[in-house]
Amino acid sequence: MFYVYDIDGLRFQGPMEELQKWRRVERKTFIPPIKEKEESSSMPDRRGSDALSAYQRMLSKENMVEPLLHVYQIMSSPVSTIRLDITLVEAWGMLRDGNFRQLVVTTPQRKVIGILSDRDVLRRINVVDDEVVVDQELFVSEVIDQEIITTDSFSDIRRVAKIMAYYHLDALPVLENENLAGIVTRGDILRGFAENPKLNLWA
Repeated sequence: MFYVYDIDGLRFQGPMEELQKWRRVERKTFIPPIKEKEESSSMPDRRGSDALSAYQRMLSKENMVEPLLHVYQIMSSPVSTIRLDITLVEAWGMLRDGNFRQLVVTTPQRKVIGILSDRDVLRRINVVDDEVVVDQELFVSEVIDQEIITTDSFSDIRRVAKIMAYYHLDALPVLENENLAGIVTRGDILRGFAENPKLNLWA
């Protein structure tokens, strides 16, 4: 299950398919799916055609073993957070000192309203004479996205991976009863696949 929050609260709740209908993205390039049967003219090398046919046979559902791996099994918890009213200078220090790639932005009541990534900060800084210069008047609230997609701890990591790829996300906060329970990152997802070789992303 996936959720979309903004500063006013919950805006969407539903499965991956409904989220993709509700919050569309514009694709830069179109990647055509593999055809079930390739025309012989498009595959002049017969050995390549045989290899593709064999690979497609292996992809049949009968041959797939698809164990379920849940977000709670790979997520990080507890989660480092930051407030909206923190300056970007302070935020950069927190990211650097904690060796974090992102911090979850919360209200004083610990409600999740965004994610601040190191890329958000790097877009707003300058380097002068090898010194990092950041506008002292910029706050976290001015650089984060207005909406945030989250998930719950029982979501299948394959579906989370698809949402991350579709929306170009580096991390998703994990909520339970609207409270922050953890965070799942691209690195967590990759480790999940690496340690569970029978998982199939397209499942």
